[in-house]
Amino acid sequence: MTLGRILVVDDEAPVREVLTEYFVTEGYAVEEATNGAEALTAIRGGRADLVLLDVRMPGLDGVQVLRRIRELDQNVPVIMVTANEDVGLAKETLKLGAFDYVAKPFDFDYLDRAVAAGLARVGEKIAGGPSTDDNPWKRLAHAVFRVARAMQQTARTSTGERMETAALAAARNAAAGRGTAAGEHLAEIQLLLDVAAEFGDFPAADRALVESSLEAARRSIPVAG
Repeated sequence: MTLGRILVVDDEAPVREVLTEYFVTEGYAVEEATNGAEALTAIRGGRADLVLLDVRMPGLDGVQVLRRIRELDQNVPVIMVTANEDVGLAKETLKLGAFDYVAKPFDFDYLDRAVAAGLARVGEKIAGGPSTDDNPWKRLAHAVFRVARAMQQTARTSTGERMETAALAAARNAAAGRGTAAGEHLAEIQLLLDVAAEFGDFPAADRALVESSLEAARRSIPVAG
């Protein structure tokens, strides 16, 4: 069980290795591409749920690859990876259909959230609503990120981000067979959900969405752990 398939596209081997090691450890399946042509082949083959794409590459650069990805697939989220001096260019790629951008050296906490939010967004686009994936833990993560991203900034900072972190932790512990730890994170999500509901931080329909996903996850907690 994985949280999703990530395609890492970068001509620098150390960058690919760092990103691959991190996201594999976090519960994702990762494929690497060393250039734009390899990336487009993977996209045509439907082998990626999300792409981490370097802005500066020899041959086809990241902007060109992004344009071609959008011609092939309107749904797959693309997060641009950039050096600090290219942040301005990375911001421009948002107009071309990039989901987000991250700068090197990586803020892995932000990158983690961006990846999860991107996967949640694509689930909504494809299904016309919350993700219908059979994996209850992925459904939970998608539901939490969908609700948290719709919160007002104050509520999102105080409660939403903690719900997101707990949802990812629950899914990762479940994938590793650590049922007790997964259950503890589900309880944390429930508590935060109740608090947010008391303050009117989201509509009743959003609360029902997360609670439904929570219940499905509880029924799927690994016995061992």
